[in-house]
Amino acid sequence: MYEQEAKLNQFMMQSFNQVMADIPVARINDRAAGNGHSPLWVLGHLAICVELGYLMLGTPIKTTEWMTAFGPGSSDQIENPDKYDVADLMAKIQQGYPELAAAAAQADLDVLSAPNGIELLKGSPMVTCGDLISHLLTTHFAFHIAQLSVWRRAAGHDPLF
Repeated sequence: MYEQEAKLNQFMMQSFNQVMADIPVARINDRAAGNGHSPLWVLGHLAICVELGYLMLGTPIKTTEWMTAFGPGSSDQIENPDKYDVADLMAKIQQGYPELAAAAAQADLDVLSAPNGIELLKGSPMVTCGDLISHLLTTHFAFHIAQLSVWRRAAGHDPLF
């Protein structure tokens, strides 16, 4: 289980790293064109979503301040943006997603089959903890890479693909 999600996440991680290489730390809190999210918010959101994936496996959230600033439903108006270290957020993403995929592959089927309990997802096809982990590793990750890519292109960089 989770072999396909791990492969897709690994492929998307390459794109993530390519896109982030062109986003300077000095502009990390600049909003994207069209009033989109700043790269800082996207990085923080992707980082806390690693912990949300682990929450689905029974591990409590460790960086609760990230949940407030970057979790589902958070405002992208980040208070005190300088207190967030881009290198820490990047490390959490680059290490956390492959580790989450590996942990999900080893998880008990009863854990993965349990309801995810996420209010935002009620009424959606993503019902179980396993569904949410698959989403976090693939479609959710890709969606936010696309947001970063839009920011990058609006900053004048050539297409990567």
